[in-house]
Amino acid sequence: MHSLPAARNLLALRLPEVDLLFGDLSNRYKASSGHSFGAHIAIGSNWPPPGAGAEENLQFLASVCTFTAPFEIALARVGYFHSMVYLAPEPTGPISRLETRVSKLFPPDRSEARPFAPQVSIAKGLLPHQAAALGATLEQRIKQRGVLTTVCSELSLMAFEDGQWMTAERFVLGYVSRH
Repeated sequence: MHSLPAARNLLALRLPEVDLLFGDLSNRYKASSGHSFGAHIAIGSNWPPPGAGAEENLQFLASVCTFTAPFEIALARVGYFHSMVYLAPEPTGPISRLETRVSKLFPPDRSEARPFAPQVSIAKGLLPHQAAALGATLEQRIKQRGVLTTVCSELSLMAFEDGQWMTAERFVLGYVSRH
């Protein structure tokens, strides 16, 4: 493990399977030319917190991931939030438990009024008619191809440096019994 320079960071469960099935739609409806690292579920943003010891933070994440079993999710439901269209993972329990473990030591920057809600953003910054069209297309594709199921087996620490997202660290999920 290595020390991280000050950068914009994100903890994410990366989902390359989503890019394979829905990446063309995400690209078509992308509101900006912002750099992305692909489909993911954000667990925490701007992590690690400023001023905290980088090596201790990485060790903490490794420990959390060691005691978290890989889990399967399904992406069958399309959701909308303001000008964003997303896929809602089910079940949310394993994702929420992982987020809770991470946030115990490093609380997220969000109000209590907006609890953690795992999602896979397909496109943001859409006009209402664009959101409706994208949502209908996603629903049709899910109906035609079937529900996408995938196993989440790794948590990635992503860093935004020099205008692009890079993988700073990978933490394999691997349950270790506490007995």
